[in-house]
Amino acid sequence: MDRYTGTGKDRDKLPPLNALRNFEAVARHGSFAAAAADLNVTHWAVGKQIRLLEDWFGVPLFERRARGVVLTDEGSALLNDVSNAFDRLATGAARLRHDEFTRRVSGIVRVNVLASFALCWLLPRLADFHARYPDIDVRVSTTSRKLRYIGDAFDIGVRSGQEQGAGLASRTLMADVRLPACSPALLRHHPIQSVADLRHHTLLHSASTRAAWSRWLREAGAPDLRAARHVEFEHAYLQLAAAVEGRGVTLASLPLIGRDIAAGRLVCPIAAPTWRAPDYALVSNVDRARDDAVMAFEQWITMMASRSAGPIEPV
Repeated sequence: MDRYTGTGKDRDKLPPLNALRNFEAVARHGSFAAAAADLNVTHWAVGKQIRLLEDWFGVPLFERRARGVVLTDEGSALLNDVSNAFDRLATGAARLRHDEFTRRVSGIVRVNVLASFALCWLLPRLADFHARYPDIDVRVSTTSRKLRYIGDAFDIGVRSGQEQGAGLASRTLMADVRLPACSPALLRHHPIQSVADLRHHTLLHSASTRAAWSRWLREAGAPDLRAARHVEFEHAYLQLAAAVEGRGVTLASLPLIGRDIAAGRLVCPIAAPTWRAPDYALVSNVDRARDDAVMAFEQWITMMASRSAGPIEPV
């Protein structure tokens, strides 16, 4: 087995690790307040850790804006390194715990999520959970109803925005940041180099996101832009599928299209402004919160959500 042979001087070269944890949370949420809620500390404590890290590196890591913060170039580079390091640490910890912990965890977890989240984010990642916890049966259902109306028919849910109600515990899972996205082939005929270029394209909508484009266009300074055409789909996942097929430009939730971006099926031609929809929230049934299988799934989905954070480079 390889052994760590570094010296104390090597460790002295590391930035403050708690500050890195705060940095990753702020980068993931795009907000000091949301990061503070996630870490269960005060906004002031998060700000102090970020200042400490910026002083350590001697460069600003975030640009402070009225509606949150965005990473500087130096911050983006650091996030990539920090995310990779955290991923390696999580993988190593999971490997170390696997034999002695995961083999003895069994049970059923009932997971209720939005259909688009299930198809685009959760299902492609479930094989990883099953590899870690082969004796846990995950039963996935989809609905857009408020979880308080479902009663005790679920253990863990994911919704757009926090949910409150008797027997529910809700916390932020990850930020829902949105940008225009389309098939690379679409840009060969009509390139998109600025917001104004969207007038040559079909804008794609879904029944649950009718107002999203108008809100984004207002923030982009083009509230009166007239697109060539508008097409609406019943579900957000159909809207995303249409974008992959080159049917138009969608205002996409970045966590949902990460795999499409990586595979080259979608690109984000415009880097700003990003529109912040309500964060994805993890909602738990408090009566099942201490069940071993439920706790294992909650820890896993939180880890996978943290891996989904990261900047999307425009084409």
